[in-house]
Amino acid sequence: MAVSAPPKRNKDAASAGAVPAASEKKIEAIINRGSSTVAIAESPAENNPLKTVTVKMLSSTLKVIDSLREKRPRKPTSPKLGISQVDWITEAIEEKIKREKKHYNVD
Repeated sequence: MAVSAPPKRNKDAASAGAVPAASEKKIEAIINRGSSTVAIAESPAENNPLKTVTVKMLSSTLKVIDSLREKRPRKPTSPKLGISQVDWITEAIEEKIKREKKHYNVD
């Protein structure tokens, strides 16, 4: 590996680095001016807010859920399971809702 001396500083470039006060004021004015807000399309979460629900389950049921979660594929190097308990339970509820809607002909 070749070693070389550091580049020499140019005295003119060092003095040119200082910003005149007038341009400093212009820069501050631009920064403080801000910008207009971007119109954000209404997201589905605004129409359908999340609600928190507490669910009590038997520990044996959670053990079964955990064993089923272990069967899910995961990233090869990740020690984490492929799906969280909350996501697994949410997915199970959605599947049940889909079956019940189909059984009772509900939209």
